[in-house]
Amino acid sequence: MIADMYTRERGRASFLVPVSRGKRTKVRSVMFQPLSMLTFTANAGRGKSLPRLSEVQPYVIYDTIPYDVGKSAVAIYIAEYLVAVLREEGENEALFAYLDYALCFFDGMRAPCADFHIVFLLQLTRFLGIYPNVEGVAGNRYFDLQAGTLVGESPLHSHYLTPEDTRNFIGMLRIDFDSMHGLSLNRKARGEYLALIQNYYSLHVPDFPDIKSSDVLRELFD
Repeated sequence: MIADMYTRERGRASFLVPVSRGKRTKVRSVMFQPLSMLTFTANAGRGKSLPRLSEVQPYVIYDTIPYDVGKSAVAIYIAEYLVAVLREEGENEALFAYLDYALCFFDGMRAPCADFHIVFLLQLTRFLGIYPNVEGVAGNRYFDLQAGTLVGESPLHSHYLTPEDTRNFIGMLRIDFDSMHGLSLNRKARGEYLALIQNYYSLHVPDFPDIKSSDVLRELFD
């Protein structure tokens, strides 16, 4: 099979994964679950062929994500976003460190995790170069989703937030993993934020696809 992975040294890269059920195989397909964290050895590809994995070991062994239905669903949802937005090759140590820290934090969460992906995706925009520009006093200003900044009047298009929604959005942007323990959105608010985030990403990431796991996640946490 072919595995798409985000690597420390090369950014996004694809590898050939030999599928074998033998007891002595050094590459087990069961390791390649959404958001698995691995360390591996790969043989360089020749010509146009992809590099082939020759040995794979867990980099981090999750304690909860594979065994918790809610966390597994969130992992699939986040993985679908990452496949859509992590397209660049080349080293990005800051982004890699963010993913490393965030996923370990998520695995270690003991509190309800229904809102983790909202904080994760909003903070991820910092490393993608599309973080909303909300500098200054919000007051009665609107947030233009298309321009990614605060404006004094409602834009002529439909992709904007009212002043009240803008203030709530700015408050959400200020929440990080260390301060999210008090966050507990209701069904309506969670759905609105997920729709808002998907709209924002679609406006700023070229050819951003529909996130198919959104409906599954919504039903699960409803």
